[in-house]
Formats: sequence, structure tokens, C-alpha cells
Amino acid sequence: MSLSSRPHRAPRAVPARRLLALVTATAVLATGCAHAAGAHSGEPAPTAASSTGSAATSAPSATPTTTGPTATEPATTAPASPQLAGVVVTPADAAVGHNPVDPVVVRTGRGELGEVVLVPAAGGVPVPGERSADGRTWTSTDVLAFDTAYALHWTAAAGGATSTGTSTFSTVSAAQEVDARVNVAEGGVYGTGQILQFTFSEPVRHRDEVERAITVRGGGDRAGAFRWYSDTVLRYRPADTWEPHSEVTVSLDLLGLDVGGGMIGNHDLRRSFSIGAEHYARVDDATKTLTAYVDGEVAGTFPVTLGNPDWPSTTGRKVIMEQAPSYLFKASSLSLQPGDPHWYETFWASNVSRLTASGEFVHQALPSAMPVLGEANVSHGCVGMSAEGAKFVHDVFRPGDIVEVVGTGYPQADPDDGYGDWNIPLEHYADESWQGKW
Repeated sequence: MSLSSRPHRAPRAVPARRLLALVTATAVLATGCAHAAGAHSGEPAPTAASSTGSAATSAPSATPTTTGPTATEPATTAPASPQLAGVVVTPADAAVGHNPVDPVVVRTGRGELGEVVLVPAAGGVPVPGERSADGRTWTSTDVLAFDTAYALHWTAAAGGATSTGTSTFSTVSAAQEVDARVNVAEGGVYGTGQILQFTFSEPVRHRDEVERAITVRGGGDRAGAFRWYSDTVLRYRPADTWEPHSEVTVSLDLLGLDVGGGMIGNHDLRRSFSIGAEHYARVDDATKTLTAYVDGEVAGTFPVTLGNPDWPSTTGRKVIMEQAPSYLFKASSLSLQPGDPHWYETFWASNVSRLTASGEFVHQALPSAMPVLGEANVSHGCVGMSAEGAKFVHDVFRPGDIVEVVGTGYPQADPDDGYGDWNIPLEHYADESWQGKW
């Protein structure tokens, strides 16, 4: 897996904080208690190609194009003319920003429609459509392409006379498209504590509509809740952890959905993934041990060292974000320079499991820390373990499993510093202003 980094937060007195489905899950390793600098990205690019932008053009006019008199006007014996048919086209001629999901409709007030052809203006395959039983209405049946100009050609007959007409319009521009990613991979296997995160390319104003466009099935079918961390980041968690050994399907019907500000979803998301065995680890500063549980049974207890008084380990339930057999740790990623009492030489940490975005990991401790495992805290906030213990966590546990740290006297990590969502009571989860213990 690829690895990137993000610096560890310095200690603080109180820490800061829609018409078709749901992103690879393996987040990218960022920096840790001794880590390398770089950018952190926890979600994959969507599977459907998309174009996005930040500028929004004015919304299209929905007024249909009307050619000819109304149906109540008397028939005329004039030469063939579009006015004989009373044809109405939606969208209107020269309309811009037409939602590709909305059908194109051609109607005649009397007589019948003849040939109707809808085709990209630059050329291409005609868009299929259906004619009504009375022959007076034609409706397109396929979703149109985004950011594309179309030409519509029609004929109609009434009273023995034939009319023809052409209109043009364009669909939503690239600057008004919005796409989304989700942090689980198709067919992936995750732990019972996996949090679902949706990341949107543009700000979402119609939050309720987006939430209603998301469906989560399986995993024990435990009713869950949504929490917005920003206008572009939305998370979902079930009421309780996912059912072990279960299947989950996530859908986001985003295609054609107006998320606000004239921004229109340009694809749907669908993801199906599995939940594995239940893995849970409890790290207790009082005993300086990590006790690992597998499907409710103790699978091992290992001595640890936690963060020293200047770099204490945060408490609470944390979700393993990603793992790697080795990772380069650098003191410079903590803004430490040679001569600083907390400086350390660059080294490769073994069997790494990330707990926070800011840089807390479970990993094999340095040789110099091995003598104090189970006795003293000497790390920069990480859970340092024996070679056996770190390998067990790396090999048995997986992203989505929960590691809970207790007893350090330090507050919880911010819930968005990784996936600390399980520290928020469900009744407060949707309340973005709820501060809790962090």
C-alpha cells in the first residue's frame, strides 16, 4: 500500500475538533509518533469518470419551446409550417445547464409526431426515446451526457400538412458537476468498527437530500446516523458496531441530484464489502498492557509503552485506519531538530497500525524502549510493543478494528483525527456542535 504522512499534533490542555452507489477503504499511512512528512488521503477516487470544477454558471431555464398556435386555435390551410403542429419542446431552445437525468420531451397539440431525432450536436449515436400511444409525445429514455451540446430534430403532421423543427440545448457544464468518494473498497474486508466516510468534490448545501440518497443494508441492519464534519465530508456509523462475519452494501444515488448551488451529481456509488471477525484491543496505562480479543475471547496480553508526559497518548476508542509491515519515522515530521530533548534518529518502524491521522500508531518499539515495556511510558504518543505483540496486531487485526486506550489522563483525540466517531454517543452523533470529552 502507498504511504504518506501528516504531523502529530502537539499536546494540548483540551484537544480541538442521489439516481444510481458507496471508496477504497485502505487509507494512506500518515506520520506517527515518529513519522515522515506528506499529505494524507483516506479515500479512493470514484470508479466513474467525472469532471468537476468550482465555478457555477446560472441555472437553465425550464421554459419549454413552443412552436405554433394552441390546440384551441382554428386549423389553417396555409402551406406546411411548424405553426400547424403546435409543437412544444422541453428543454427550451438554447437552454443551458439541462440536468442529464431529466428527460427531453417533444409534444404536439394536435396531429401526430413523425420522426424525432435527438443527437449530440458534435455527432454521435442518437438518444433513444419512446412515443406515446396517441403519437403526440416523444420522451427520451436514456440519461444524457454531461457538459454536452445536443440538437433535436422533429417532424409533425396535422390536417394533411407537415411541420419540421430543430432546437438545441446543452447539459450541465463541467464546472457544475459534483462527484463523491467513499472509503471502502468493493469486496474489501473490514473490522466491526469501520466508519463510512463520503467525500464530495463540491460543497453540499442540500444535506438532507444527500442523506436520503444514501442506503446502507446488512451488517446486522442496525439503524445508524450521519454526521457532517464539513460541507464536503459526511460520515455514517451504525448504532452499534457491525455484526461480525456479515455483508454490507452501501449505495449513494448521486446521479442527477442537486446538492445545492446548482451543483449536480454526475455518478452513483455502489460498494459491497464484508465485516470480518470481531477484533478489539484494550490498552490500559495502569497495567501498561494491550489485551487483544478475537470474537469476544482473550487472544493475548502484551506489555506496552505509551506516550511520555510531554507527548501523552490520547484516550478513547480509535479505529485502525491502515497498516503496513514497515514505515519510516522521522523526528522532523514533529518539527523536532537535532539537539531537542525529544529528537530521535530516523528509523523504520515495524508492523505499523495507524490509529489517528495526526500520528498515533501501534508498532514495534525501538530496541532502547524494550526494557521498559510494561513499566514506563517513553513514546511520542504511540503504543510501543514487543516484536511479538506488534506482529500479532498487524497480522490478526485489520482496518476497521477498534483499539481503545484508557487511563493516560489525557483527553480523547478529536473524532475527525482518524475515526473517533465511536466516542460520540449515538444520540449526539448528528449534532456537529457536540463537544463531548475532547
